[in-house]
Amino acid sequence: MPRLLPVTLLRPLPGLALTCLLTVLAGCGGGDGGGRRDPAFGACGETARKEWVLDVARDWYLFPETLPTAVDLARYATAEDLLDALTATARAQGKDRYFSYLTTRSAERSLMGEGEFVGFGFRNRTDDAHRVFILDVYAASPAAEAGLQRGDEVIAVDGVSVADALSSGDQTFSDLMGPADAGVRRTLAIRRGASTFEATMEKRTVTIDPVPDGFGVKVLPLAGTAGVGYLHLRSYISTADSQLRAAFAEFRAQGIDKFIIDLRYNGGGFVSTAALFNDLLGGGRTGSDVQFSIVHNPERSNQNSTVRFQPQSESVNPSQIVFLTTEATASASEINANSMWPYETTAIVGSDTLGKPVGQVAFDLSGCEDRLRLVAFETVNSLGEGDYYDGLASVMPYACAAPDTLDAPLGSVEDDMTAAALDWFATGACPPMTGATGGRLKPFLDGQPAYPKPRQPTPAEHWLPGIQ
Repeated sequence: MPRLLPVTLLRPLPGLALTCLLTVLAGCGGGDGGGRRDPAFGACGETARKEWVLDVARDWYLFPETLPTAVDLARYATAEDLLDALTATARAQGKDRYFSYLTTRSAERSLMGEGEFVGFGFRNRTDDAHRVFILDVYAASPAAEAGLQRGDEVIAVDGVSVADALSSGDQTFSDLMGPADAGVRRTLAIRRGASTFEATMEKRTVTIDPVPDGFGVKVLPLAGTAGVGYLHLRSYISTADSQLRAAFAEFRAQGIDKFIIDLRYNGGGFVSTAALFNDLLGGGRTGSDVQFSIVHNPERSNQNSTVRFQPQSESVNPSQIVFLTTEATASASEINANSMWPYETTAIVGSDTLGKPVGQVAFDLSGCEDRLRLVAFETVNSLGEGDYYDGLASVMPYACAAPDTLDAPLGSVEDDMTAAALDWFATGACPPMTGATGGRLKPFLDGQPAYPKPRQPTPAEHWLPGIQ
């Protein structure tokens, strides 16, 4: 069985038909789950799309008690409008903050299978003063060819002041950068230190390197140790698996037992990759040890599952682990930290995570390109901890504050977050994250989000916060 099971699981769930798993639950939400199976349901018109979304939600939604009891489909122009209404109560409760969304099969295959998306090839965030800063630049992308670097400030787009445009509250930086279509062209005015310059770029297909060459895998010095294994993971996509194995084989060969896992901008992805990541960090675990459990709604409890450790030939046996996190760290990234702390001395360092202890199952409309990513399960660790909607700091034994200042390269000892992690290893110093339970909705609900994306994001916009 292939491991390409987006945001579901690594090992097959008991009770799910093999054909459903192989097609990522294609048609199962509205078929074997009790939905319509007449030929007209396969049509791709708006009425069929709305019926399909409603049927799947009633069968599989993790929070069925929040769904309206009566729904007049005629009130909603599109399936997207209907989904927004169906999830409104859960969203108001802070549980489904636009985590459920509609996309297409081909767009998701391109990103999650091949690591490809259409864009300029950089990540950004917007601060409270409406300033936009570049966080990461992908190799062999239009942004890299234009010379953009981490820490650059984008001050204008096609001659329009970014601060003026964003301060109106009518648009985000993503709006200024245009749709995710090949050929979209923008000229950016960039401030770097005391100098400014212009960079003109055109959107095209960009390939993500999940563990970046150059800084993705390093051994950092720490007195009295064999060094600290540093690993930066951009996204939990299928092409990450072999890179993770290679990195941990290198760490194991060098006898390293302290690790910094940099997930500061990682919005998640395949739970299968998170499970492999746990296996690689779980060299001291056995097959009876629980990584995490997957829990569905009461009507789907027969689909509940437990994922256990399966140590690999590349697995290491950590003495301490640090996960570098920010409010862009979410989903599968949070699963790893939440899974490991019951077993190993583990800290998060940086700022609190987004707080997404839930996952989406993919449902496909038969005969159509439509794919519904619906929140259909939650994950809990071996201690039953999983209710971290306010962020992981509320459950972690160590949650240490450190700024993401952008003034040093990722993976360097000069980076403040990395330096704080090394200090925790050396001294145990852990300045507490303050206000850990405040502001968790900001990246999604404020007028000027830190990591802008539309309510109906492309797969890249969903899993890679701030992607352009």
